[in-house]
Amino acid sequence: MTSVRRLTFALALLTLAASSTLADDWPQWRGPTRDGVATGVTLPDRLPAEFKPVWQFEVGEGHSSPVLSGGKMVVFAREDDDEILRCYDLQTVKELWRVKTPVAYQPQAVAKAHGEGPFSTPTIADGKVYAFGIAGLLTCCDLATGKVLWKKDFVGEFKKTYPTWGAACSPLVEGNLCILSVGTRTEGGLAAFDAATGNRAWLMNQDGAAYSSPVAVDIAGRRQAVTLLDSNAVGVEVKTGKLLWKSPFRVQYEQNVVTPLVSGDLVVVSGWGQGTVGLRIAGAGDNLAASQAWKNDEDGMYLTSPVRSGDYLYGLSTRQGGTLVCLSVKDGKAAWSSPGKVGDYVSIVRAGERLLVMTTKGELLLVAADPSGYKELGRTRVTERPVWAHLAVVGRRLFVKDETHLTCVELP
Repeated sequence: MTSVRRLTFALALLTLAASSTLADDWPQWRGPTRDGVATGVTLPDRLPAEFKPVWQFEVGEGHSSPVLSGGKMVVFAREDDDEILRCYDLQTVKELWRVKTPVAYQPQAVAKAHGEGPFSTPTIADGKVYAFGIAGLLTCCDLATGKVLWKKDFVGEFKKTYPTWGAACSPLVEGNLCILSVGTRTEGGLAAFDAATGNRAWLMNQDGAAYSSPVAVDIAGRRQAVTLLDSNAVGVEVKTGKLLWKSPFRVQYEQNVVTPLVSGDLVVVSGWGQGTVGLRIAGAGDNLAASQAWKNDEDGMYLTSPVRSGDYLYGLSTRQGGTLVCLSVKDGKAAWSSPGKVGDYVSIVRAGERLLVMTTKGELLLVAADPSGYKELGRTRVTERPVWAHLAVVGRRLFVKDETHLTCVELP
């Protein structure tokens, strides 16, 4: 290699390393702030006509999204009768370690099309990885080495270790606690475990487990985990597990899935057949209560968690075979809706005033986060296989987990 070529190669590596260092990580469900927002990312005005993968390889089945932190990428998938947690070097894509765990799970007949999991996305926090298997096994590993630090399987604690459709809640790490929904819809609830040891800190069992993933927010001066459980939207004090407020919210077939969106003292929840609802949380101290601020009966969201931009939220209504919608956060009224037949699910990531929308059909849409009207800025296919995992975005790179493969593409 000539000296000029060596210098060019070295500069290219330095540029790549610098861009990866400056870009925010994607360490958990729905990104750095658990709300589908990619900070420090500038999206292009248009998408390319086609994407040529930076790399692509088979990783196994499941709907779990990849997570990335500190130059490492963690993937959670299933091969045969095992759930496998793998860690890769993000620059070389070399596998650094793997943890293989046998899992016994048989999906309900009507859910066989979605496979045998896993559905939950791992969380990377403080040099550890927290993964929640479809049968309800919570595992904590060291990010650097893959050493298993602790496990919780709930066998003997509940009659069954997962709800009807399999465990799908993605762990929330808040301070020294790992918080998630455990057990079944009749046993269990929202629980917290010491992040270092796995010892249970508390269990709020006034409602059963569901599939929604909690978010940690400050409302009325109280730090709380907000989520959908089997029959209610709830706010639970992070430190103690005390139920601060609840509001009835139950959907058909026990499928509370959507991650709540929080704006100040307003909590937005949505579900199949229940529309989209804005709950106002008011009060002080232990005397908090939720009241309905508004309801949009037409635009219920089944699986897709919405994102916010300014005074508007963007999500996927179940209308007309799946319709992208823009709703006012203030009153829930629809500003616009897209043409229908988008699909049963999309994952949405906002960067600045644009949205990346990954469909189950393997197409990536670029949409303006503009309440004045639906403006699609581009549509490009990423994979021919169905995509049910959430899109991950780091710098200019997009990480797409489809039915069996993981693909990395780069935005111009």
